Amino acid sequence: MALEPVFAPDVPLQVRRLYERKPELFVPAGRPRPKRETSWSTAPGATFGSLLVWLAICVGGWILGLIVFAITLPTAVAAWSALALAVVAVVLTAGVAVSSAVEDRGHKAVRLQHGKYLLPEDFDEEAGRVLGRAQRAVRTVLGATVTQRGLLDEMQNELVLPEQLWDIGQVLHEQSVLRARQRDIARGMATAELEAVLGPQRRALTRSADAIKRKVELLERYADRVRSADAALRAEAALEDGDRYIELLARTEPAGDTSVVQGFADEAAALRDTLSRSIESARAAGRTLALPD
Repeated sequence: MALEPVFAPDVPLQVRRLYERKPELFVPAGRPRPKRETSWSTAPGATFGSLLVWLAICVGGWILGLIVFAITLPTAVAAWSALALAVVAVVLTAGVAVSSAVEDRGHKAVRLQHGKYLLPEDFDEEAGRVLGRAQRAVRTVLGATVTQRGLLDEMQNELVLPEQLWDIGQVLHEQSVLRARQRDIARGMATAELEAVLGPQRRALTRSADAIKRKVELLERYADRVRSADAALRAEAALEDGDRYIELLARTEPAGDTSVVQGFADEAAALRDTLSRSIESARAAGRTLALPD
């Protein structure tokens, strides 16, 4: 599955949905913050030409209306009608002028939220793989039936998981930037002095990469527990048809033979215990995500 962007928890939902419709508007964190854009700043010549055309239409329409009013209406009524038409034309012209100077809402949202989202382009291949694992784990938890039914800690999943994903994304982005920086520096002549500087930096980067992988493994462990609880929940749902199978067997088994019925009851009890343990195990795994590193 393709890598998805990572958003800070406080980014509005409208901005997240905007990415789904117009991903080309978003600017990677590694690039400068986009500037304010209006019709005048992006295409001043075309905007000025459009305004001239609009003014010509308004003036021509007003003159035509003035002639029609003069022919068909009394003098006083024609004068007031022409004045009203002029007012309408002025208001419409002012609206067109203002709209050409106002920034598009989509561009404005992307500009204001720049730095609060990370795009796939913000990660190198190694960081992208780790981030993809984290995103899959979060999707597993949030999409699980036990989560949607509120059997797990709702606040834990709704608040902690997005924060964890954003923290992981920020660290992976920084690792990507530093790895690229090291490659650029090491591309020149290798010297003992350069190695004395880059050696500790590489080791620090390796330690950071290992630490973030452990954090992602914790997320994956939580997702595995949630997946197990989901499987137990589906199996419990299958028990709802148990009475029909018992009735079916009662028609075919010898009278007084209750071993099969008892077997169903024992399996149901064991499954409910398994479900309870699975959900509690998933809750315990989720609680560890909020512990300080």
